[in-house]
Amino acid sequence: SMGTHESQSLFWERHVGLSKPFWRWATPMLQEKYDDFSFSPEEVYGAVNAVSRSLIRVEADELTYPLHVILRYGIERDVIEGKLAVKDIPKRWNKSMKDMLDVDVPSDSKGCLQDVHWPSLAIGYFPTYLIGSATAAQLSHYCHKDIPDMDEKIEAGEFAEIKEWLTQKVHSHGKRYKSLDALLEDQIGEKLNPKYFIEYLTEKYTDLYMCE
Repeated sequence: SMGTHESQSLFWERHVGLSKPFWRWATPMLQEKYDDFSFSPEEVYGAVNAVSRSLIRVEADELTYPLHVILRYGIERDVIEGKLAVKDIPKRWNKSMKDMLDVDVPSDSKGCLQDVHWPSLAIGYFPTYLIGSATAAQLSHYCHKDIPDMDEKIEAGEFAEIKEWLTQKVHSHGKRYKSLDALLEDQIGEKLNPKYFIEYLTEKYTDLYMCE
């Protein structure tokens, strides 16, 4: 599953590299390297997790990123099903960007032509990014259960046990399982469940933006 593939980079990027414990570990190194770096770990954490509307998918924050994927999937699905003509993609794209993200698209190069996927015939790949995001959140949940001091290890810069957990649960199995669901059900006890991704985003950004 390419969703499994995508989940591994997203696990490290989001659930480790964008976490509070990681920046408590990494910020002192930045302060040591740069004389004028006076930001606290909390300030750096807030900066790297800032939410803003973006034209470009690969520049989007993790909260708005799913909307970019949903937009693309909707378009390619309708093209394949014969409901949308290729010539009408720019108009559909621009309308969807406005409806979903309140972003005005100034040109096709910053709109429907920004990705390499469709020109290279990678039709249907975009959903794997969202599947990967949900999988990464679910793996992170169970990794925290199996390694109760996971946050403390990240804050100390100790990543070996986390990597070993992923090796045991995911990497070592290669193509053994017929599907992502089969892998997850056997290794962590349940099939892919998007609730962990939803809970992760809700809790993280409710706290970050003090929404309560």
